Amino acid sequence: MTDNREAQRSEINKKMLQAQLIGAPGSILFGLGLYGVFAVNGDAFISFLNEIENSYALLGLGGALMVWQFVTVMKLTLKKAKLGLQD
Repeated sequence: MTDNREAQRSEINKKMLQAQLIGAPGSILFGLGLYGVFAVNGDAFISFLNEIENSYALLGLGGALMVWQFVTVMKLTLKKAKLGLQD
């Protein structure tokens, strides 16, 4: 019984780490999008961000990745709590 719970806990932790690693670029993209929308006045350190449409695309893509990460991590956290597997 204990080995099974440890295996489940290990699997859930592995999936949470994967979700966090996949979602991390979303935060970076979202931050770049915010920079492009609010801080750039035509002189961005990346010329791609000088176009407002590109910044909005980065906001959308980064936001979608962050939402996916949040939902995935919350599902795994609830599953972990339901199984009574505390760290």
